[in-house]
Amino acid sequence: MSDDATESRKLKDDLVWGTQAIADYIGKSLTETQYLIRIRKLPIGRLGKKQIFASKQQLQRHLTPKATAA
Repeated sequence: MSDDATESRKLKDDLVWGTQAIADYIGKSLTETQYLIRIRKLPIGRLGKKQIFASKQQLQRHLTPKATAA
């Protein structure tokens, strides 16, 4: 498999498409997820006006509590 194909596969495996799929991935209800998207509290992308996607890695980073410095 070429490097481009490997990178393409990694990207495809990293993306979550649609609000319901994002909600399932982060363990929230559809309504909670829609609210978080509306108030811009989730790192999502859009294709056009309706198609929403998110990176699993970015969601994990965003939702994982940061350790506080002592």
